[in-house]
Amino acid sequence: GHSKATVSVLNCLHTIHTPSTMAFTLDVGCDLFGSKVNVEMKFQNGCPSLNEVVAAIETEFDTRSRATRPAGYPDMPFKIETVQVFDESVMRWVDLYDARQLRHKAQLWAFQPESIWHSDAQGVIPDPEKKLCTFTTPLGSPRRARIATDAGVPPTLSEKLRSVFYQIDGQNKGYILHEDLQRAFQQCDMEFTYATAGELFSQADLNRSQHITYDEWVNFAIKAPSLIDALFFRFRDMQNVAPQPNYGSPGRPMSMPMQSMPQQSYAQPQQSYAPQQSQAYQQMAADYARKESEAARAEEQARAAAAQASQLQAQAAAAEQAAQQAAARHQQSLNEARNAADQHAAAQAAAQQAAAHQASVQRMAASSPSYNQMHSQPQQFSQSQSPQREAALREYEAARRRADEIRMAKEEAEREERNAWDRCYYSP
Repeated sequence: GHSKATVSVLNCLHTIHTPSTMAFTLDVGCDLFGSKVNVEMKFQNGCPSLNEVVAAIETEFDTRSRATRPAGYPDMPFKIETVQVFDESVMRWVDLYDARQLRHKAQLWAFQPESIWHSDAQGVIPDPEKKLCTFTTPLGSPRRARIATDAGVPPTLSEKLRSVFYQIDGQNKGYILHEDLQRAFQQCDMEFTYATAGELFSQADLNRSQHITYDEWVNFAIKAPSLIDALFFRFRDMQNVAPQPNYGSPGRPMSMPMQSMPQQSYAQPQQSYAPQQSQAYQQMAADYARKESEAARAEEQARAAAAQASQLQAQAAAAEQAAQQAAARHQQSLNEARNAADQHAAAQAAAQQAAAHQASVQRMAASSPSYNQMHSQPQQFSQSQSPQREAALREYEAARRRADEIRMAKEEAEREERNAWDRCYYSP
């Protein structure tokens, strides 16, 4: 009675529980048989440890490599040699040594050991593939090993989903219950970091009939092909023989029903994803710390160089402004010199006009009939001619003074012009 109550509670829970949208997400890519693959992985309990990251990566891509392996390629487990994460602070790829390097939505890249069957090449990383769930098989689990191997092409998705359906429906009911799906995940040692067996059951049970029909299973397999692949290969390895498919058809049981496998216990590895040698791990940690220190120093040097460049730019702007001011003063001095030259020319013209006028007056006086009489009577001549002569003399003196002033102004303008030239072209 207690077990039936437990089953009833499980059947109720899987219909109302929905996954949280605040899962920690990582985009993980790798090269598989010459193609680049990028998958979105979610972790419900926040930032994962390195063990969890490596287990999730190897679980996902091991299943995917078995499902996409070309004919003639050996069936080898997917193993990670190193993992890199794209560090947006320095805009480059760095080795992943510590879980503190992980950020939500970070892009990771997994590298396998180089061999004649595998090589990594540069290329464009595709957009991450969305998945209904993320699951792992822990490090050290026997379900990560290879038992049944072949060198042929893996079955199609339709063959695999049919095989998995009848393997899960061990009692040949023609449908799958929640406890059947839960038991299959436990037997295959699949631990979910995002979504649960109940949530997946709800995704498959479209009409909420508390059981999954074959048609509903087909629709579910199209949405979660990696999950079907993982169940297929684990069930095949459990049989401990080379695969000889006999999948039957919907509504008819398979000729070889699944045998329940005893739960095997194994010790979880306690070491983190790092070299087994503690000395090597310390060396890598020291290298990572050194790289961080070098990046910090480079950033500080870049900031100092930027500050120095800004200071030099300010000095250049000040020098340019000073040169513009000196050029303006030089232009002003040139304008003043031109004005002084114009005034000097006008004064010279006025002086020449005054001299011509005086010479004309003298010629008129010399040619006048009364010139001798006027000369012999200087007082009378002086009295009769003094107003005109005095006016001419005053005009001459004024013109001479203007000419002297203009000459001095011209000399002063020329001195200012030379000083402005020196300031503009010889100042530092």
